[in-house]
Amino acid sequence: MPTEDVTHFTAVDQTGDPGFFARFLDEGNKLPDIVASKPIIIEGMRLRGAERVLDVGCGMGEDVFDLATRVGKTGHVTGVDLSVSLIEEARRRAGGRNLPVSFEVGDSQALRFEERVFDAVRTERMLMHVPDANQALAEMARVLRPGGRMAVFDIDWDTQFCDSPHRDVTRKVARSFCDGIKHGWIGRSLPRMFKRNGLDDVSVTYRTVTVPFAFLQLLLGGHVARAVSAGAISSVEADVWWSDLAQASREGTFLYGFTAFIVAGTKV
Repeated sequence: MPTEDVTHFTAVDQTGDPGFFARFLDEGNKLPDIVASKPIIIEGMRLRGAERVLDVGCGMGEDVFDLATRVGKTGHVTGVDLSVSLIEEARRRAGGRNLPVSFEVGDSQALRFEERVFDAVRTERMLMHVPDANQALAEMARVLRPGGRMAVFDIDWDTQFCDSPHRDVTRKVARSFCDGIKHGWIGRSLPRMFKRNGLDDVSVTYRTVTVPFAFLQLLLGGHVARAVSAGAISSVEADVWWSDLAQASREGTFLYGFTAFIVAGTKV
């Protein structure tokens, strides 16, 4: 069972195993419901080619590479992430692709770019981790030109559902994980945040994301272990809860998921 806690994404480089977060991102991007959400995010950006695009919280660059093929050689995609190790991996993966991309370490709450320099801005599964999510979104709006498009994908962690006979333990795990995320309710907050930061023509798409048991172990393993250490959940409760979910996975009856929000808008 993983020991790193995904609620620590703002401190990837300071954790005991930064590579865990890279593996977590790679596995998350393989989830069918995440894959199916990507075209909706792209559609929200309304790219036609030759745009300058910013991906905030780009991780290891998978979406940057996809965007680069869409904007073409006359466009450019810049990826920014707080983690040095993730940006180094993104640059390594960019090698030999001959795509119009660049990567840099940066804080979403204080972007280094001038105002109105990008035609489109996106972020995915990042705002929930940022200390000041509204400041990060305001910065994204600041660097976006009037008429440009912003698209954000994020999760509302209070919508978790898990088919388990252990109702009380499931509630403890779900609530403590939601509250452990800096902005566990960020999904439901996004439409309001868009409008308050000068974005119009706002669209909201809701996606239910389900994950297999193996990914749930990556997602919640470190958090549950920390909850046990803190005395919020007993080791017996955690062991029985995990054992029953593993059995359900073997029997083909495992079910766990949550609701994601995809919000897009135009800068006025």
